[in-house]
Amino acid sequence: MPSNSKRIFFGAISCLGLLILFLFQHKDWASYIFYFDQSIHRFIWNRTVRFIINDFLAILLVYALFPQRKYVVFAIGVQLTGLFFLLIPYFLLKLAFPAYNGPLINFLHRIILNPTLILLLIPAFYWQKKIINTPH
Repeated sequence: MPSNSKRIFFGAISCLGLLILFLFQHKDWASYIFYFDQSIHRFIWNRTVRFIINDFLAILLVYALFPQRKYVVFAIGVQLTGLFFLLIPYFLLKLAFPAYNGPLINFLHRIILNPTLILLLIPAFYWQKKIINTPH
């Protein structure tokens, strides 16, 4: 189990990284790294990289708050599920209906590009830990 100072450091790095990612969310990072002929390729690249970085930082926050392996493994599983069952359908919808920007796309966008799933897991982990440690 990591020391408290290490956990605080990881938590601070995670929160700072999530804040920086949020503040620069409209930046086109793909154009600095690659040359894409079509804007949809830049869109997919930028969203995928942001998704992965958000997930990594959110999992780091879970590790800082709950350093037990079972919580981190579960958080990784949730994020991998989000990758396959949310991010890929989001891209398919954007490719199939590029002009559509209705509630379904906005809902998926918020869940995918903000660490919503992990932020929902943190209170659940806390509650589970509290129930386990409470004498019956």
